[in-house]
Amino acid sequence: MIGPGETHRYHFSPQLSGSRWYHTHASAYGDLSRGTYTGQFGFLSTEGRQLQEQVDREIVFVMHHFEPAFVPMVEGMREQSANSPLTNGSDVGYRYATVNGHMLGAGEPLRVRQGERILFRLLNASGTENLQLALPGHRFKVIAMDGKPAPKPQMVSVLSLAVAERIDAIVEMNSPGSWIFGSTLAKERAMGLGIVVKYSGKAGARVWRDAPLEAWNYAAFASNVRAPEPDETIELAIRHMGSPKSAQFDMWTINNQSWPNISPINVSAGKRYRLVFRNGSGDQHPVHLHRHTFEVVRMGDTNMSGLRKDVVNLMPLDEVAVDFLADNPGDTLWHCHQQLHMDYGFMQLIRYEG
Repeated sequence: MIGPGETHRYHFSPQLSGSRWYHTHASAYGDLSRGTYTGQFGFLSTEGRQLQEQVDREIVFVMHHFEPAFVPMVEGMREQSANSPLTNGSDVGYRYATVNGHMLGAGEPLRVRQGERILFRLLNASGTENLQLALPGHRFKVIAMDGKPAPKPQMVSVLSLAVAERIDAIVEMNSPGSWIFGSTLAKERAMGLGIVVKYSGKAGARVWRDAPLEAWNYAAFASNVRAPEPDETIELAIRHMGSPKSAQFDMWTINNQSWPNISPINVSAGKRYRLVFRNGSGDQHPVHLHRHTFEVVRMGDTNMSGLRKDVVNLMPLDEVAVDFLADNPGDTLWHCHQQLHMDYGFMQLIRYEG
């Protein structure tokens, strides 16, 4: 914790290359001027991983929403779709959305040349909103997620980034014109979530064209070989309870416990653990593990291996299993990265024994 007016100097030696970020971890509850609703975050790119493919340059894109307010969900920003279902009760809505701190049309466009190969390094730094992004006339070759190389890079038309997720994707600039790279939701683009991509020597108004519908599936980027059996499996049931009279929102529980009134999960150094998340709610949950990476080994009934991340988006009424090696002793948080869920109980602690 860094107290008011204080300075804290932190020394560390990066052990892993790739796209990372740093941000406040303050609780917000009913104060939407705190936590990840704010601009207290930054992108951190650790060099060292050699790209398998040649690119001409790298561009960082950080997406964030500003000026939050509590609103009934039916009045909120979110629209119902296969990847963004409506939730119950109240939620957080926003007035503005930005790419690299600018609303669509307010900042300088991304100027490109025909034939360029550009590596997009993308971060969803929103406090609560999962994103779907597209660049009309172009496709993305996804080569890494959360800073880790994807076992099977894939070409996609739409990128899906849950809160706190990062994606590295190569885009070949082969469709001259003036385009909008931004949210697939018209309402969100109107709030500002987009940036103009302008080809050199090409005039004309910026263009948006709806991308073809594609289901986002982690398994497409992973190996279909079943992961080895873990030393221990820990099952975790996620549910929401009705709001107590003292709280504005539903409380979230993990195995019937709500943060901070929890019993830590005890692990032993060197063992491989499987966390099985069972989502008993109608909400999406971008689940994040601190201080470790994990391997996604099952989504629903689909087994997989090789895809290493630190955030995985748990869909409504779905089940996800991830394995992690207990190789970094010390107290370790894991939680939903949706600020409202984390504030109201969706957080747990892993504690090393001995």
